[in-house]
Amino acid sequence: MPREASAGGVVIRDQGGELEVAVIRPHGRSLWALPKGHVDPGETPEQTAVREVWEETGLKATLVAPLGEIRYVYQFRGQRIFKRVHFYLFRYQSGVLGDIQHAGHRVEVDETRWVPLTRVAALLGYKGEKAIAARAARMLLRAGASLALSGVIRPEGSGD
Repeated sequence: MPREASAGGVVIRDQGGELEVAVIRPHGRSLWALPKGHVDPGETPEQTAVREVWEETGLKATLVAPLGEIRYVYQFRGQRIFKRVHFYLFRYQSGVLGDIQHAGHRVEVDETRWVPLTRVAALLGYKGEKAIAARAARMLLRAGASLALSGVIRPEGSGD
């Protein structure tokens, strides 16, 4: 069975004391998702996640911690494909959400929005991404959002 790898992120910002997450509505879809995309040859999943966050949201963000991966099988043109998607927690740095008019890129995103962290899992359309968002929320709560967003955080299961 062919294999594919993608990577993406949960981008968090503090908006007046409330944590928000950047989400996208992929082109031609009605559901909401986290920014993600294929790992290009020679790229690490971390590099891909940084690139995809920028390409699909218009945001520059700092990688804080790994959030794990989701795995699933999907069918494309009659062939079953095994997919792994690596996710990372990001801290928003700069940029305007939705400013994604990058020269030479095809339109991949129809809409973007900031959603309160407490509501993002309910909004997301994919079960695996809901679990990743919930994991990010638990990490932030456990570590304290200010510590987590400053990069002082240990991933779940790291012996804390």
